[in-house]
Amino acid sequence: MKVDVPSNGVPLYTDARHYSSHGIPAVLYGAGPRSILDANAHNADENLRLNDLKAATKIITLAVADLLGAQ
Repeated sequence: MKVDVPSNGVPLYTDARHYSSHGIPAVLYGAGPRSILDANAHNADENLRLNDLKAATKIITLAVADLLGAQ
């Protein structure tokens, strides 16, 4: 099943900024809630739903297979 996934930006602190500052493209993809508040990010009880992790794992697996030309 194909699903259109919109791209959006979220102000997070990551090491990707170091790569992009040297002209290396970077894409961040994460599983879980769509906002920092929903995930309670950077707090002691930061959370991730296991179903979101499973779905993200499938998405990354399919993307890598597509990039590698797997059938």
